[in-house]
Amino acid sequence: MPLERLRSTGRRDSGTVAVETAIVSLFLVVLLFGIVESAFLFKDWLTVSAAARAGARMGASEPNQWIDNGPAALAQDSANQVTNAFSGLSPANRLEVWVYKTSGPGNPPSGLPASCTTNCMKYTWPTGATALQFLSGTWASIPYNFCAGDANRYSLGVYVKYQHTSPLGFFFNNATVSESTVMWIEPTTKPICFKP
Repeated sequence: MPLERLRSTGRRDSGTVAVETAIVSLFLVVLLFGIVESAFLFKDWLTVSAAARAGARMGASEPNQWIDNGPAALAQDSANQVTNAFSGLSPANRLEVWVYKTSGPGNPPSGLPASCTTNCMKYTWPTGATALQFLSGTWASIPYNFCAGDANRYSLGVYVKYQHTSPLGFFFNNATVSESTVMWIEPTTKPICFKP
């Protein structure tokens, strides 16, 4: 009799172990997928962040481009640099690039990031296109302040927006990844120095 009772208890325990293993395994699989999905999202965010920095660095290094050809040419150079830095991301998910003049200590113009109108140029990738196209915005050529040693010299901001598509399709699918970077525009090498 005691041997029979021991066998029946063992069968019941093996069923409990199977249920517990199934529950824990399900939790571990979901956790694993969450870690993998988070890694893909983080990779896209790093690429978007690097693209925003590359665009701002390009624009900030070209004060003479602004003086000779206006801010639209400088903004286009910055946006093109963002495209070059985007090489690892899906072209179909690229959304927008904004290049804008900051005010005060690196603040974007009023309305950003809701709208890009004054002292801001907005670019986008049309469906199927690999090159950026100007979409909207205006930017006055003057005044400008690229004077060496001036704490109020202009700074340039770049805002990049991208739609992350999850490769596994579980978490973070169609999440928007955006990043902005602001850099001081380098002092001009030209003999003129204009302060508004």
